[in-house]
Amino acid sequence: MNQESATLFQKIIQGDRVALAQAMTLVESNREADREVAVALLEIAESKKSELDRSIRLTISGAPGVGKSSLIEKIGLKAIREGHKVGVLTIDPSSNISHGSILGDKSRMQYLSLSESGFVRSSPAGTLLGGLGRRTKEMMTLLGVAGFDLILVETVGVGQSEHIAWQLTDGFVLVIQPGSGDELQGIKRGITELADIIVVNKSDTSFKESAAISRGHYQNAIHYLTPLRKGWNPKVLTCSALDGNGVDEFWENIRLYKASRLEDGELKEERIRQDSFWLSWSLGITAHQILMNHPVVNQKLSEGLNMGEQSGSIYRTEFEIETLMKKLITITETQAG
Repeated sequence: MNQESATLFQKIIQGDRVALAQAMTLVESNREADREVAVALLEIAESKKSELDRSIRLTISGAPGVGKSSLIEKIGLKAIREGHKVGVLTIDPSSNISHGSILGDKSRMQYLSLSESGFVRSSPAGTLLGGLGRRTKEMMTLLGVAGFDLILVETVGVGQSEHIAWQLTDGFVLVIQPGSGDELQGIKRGITELADIIVVNKSDTSFKESAAISRGHYQNAIHYLTPLRKGWNPKVLTCSALDGNGVDEFWENIRLYKASRLEDGELKEERIRQDSFWLSWSLGITAHQILMNHPVVNQKLSEGLNMGEQSGSIYRTEFEIETLMKKLITITETQAG
């Protein structure tokens, strides 16, 4: 057993927030030495998850500006007052220059991040689609064994690619704002059918009537969609992160949702399915990076792009590089044999 990982794990389960932050930094690092420590730590966490992990993991998704962060802080503080520990992982847009996180949600969730029972971690989205960061699942594992029983993952935005976040969490909350769409938009296949709870946020002051109308439209729309969870019909709520109206109802539905997932006995199987999906997804990212960074592929790509400027065929370039990639894999397989 890696001693550094074992020591770090003991600190994490004893509530050491600095150790937890350090562990997440190791998990996100691409340095080989850090990866060795991180994987050893995750192995220990995985072996102890049946004893320590009582978490429900929820995606919080919605278009930029709908108030996801404010709503997460309100519901997180409510959960903490009820005796829960809340971990928040936010996936922020990435800077094209520094490749770091642009927003930084600790500043937007200052009360939650300062709570002893709360933990907020921001990660850059990088170039990945799907709503999550590359190491979000690993960080959820660490939060789970650290005793955070409500884990909220705020996605970078909203769109068809959010299905990755849906695949790797236990529930999906879609946050919209009043007047964001009519019944036709609500019925669209895609992100709406993934939602277990739809929250019409900003339902305060002059938006109250508009929020009620939006809620009605979405309630009508979901009747046409087949529920994706056994024993749970999607709920549509109105809420205001600004004045707190509807927060109690939102929290009650999260509590009921968690109870339904634990009671139906399917959550354990669901986590196995999540592991399987994550393994294929993560290795697919690695395979893409390895092939695209291969010097032979890079050279061929550069030659093809230069040829394209001289009226060469981009389709021929793509085909030749695709063929080259297959040959590289075949050569590797032959050498391994």
